[in-house]
Amino acid sequence: MSKKIAVYGAYEAKVPVHQGYWKRRRDGILQRYWKKTTRMKKVEMSGRYEFHGKGKDLYKALVKAHRIMPKGFVDVSAEKFLKRPEEYGYEGEWIEREIKS
Repeated sequence: MSKKIAVYGAYEAKVPVHQGYWKRRRDGILQRYWKKTTRMKKVEMSGRYEFHGKGKDLYKALVKAHRIMPKGFVDVSAEKFLKRPEEYGYEGEWIEREIKS
């Protein structure tokens, strides 16, 4: 039987800035596109991690989640999170955090 734990609250994170630009398509219509820039800005957001898996992996994921903030509501296996944490969140720090198991 796998265990579950949740971490949620408000945080401050560095997120990439998106830049909008207009491009004329082949058929002559102007269309707006968005792309990520290398510039980062600090924003205040709230989010939640829900981890499930083995106890040892849960502990390691909680330690890693102390620095990696969630992208909204994230329900993920602790093992998958440990392999690629940047896929599930941004770098930042918690303002207020709560843990429920």
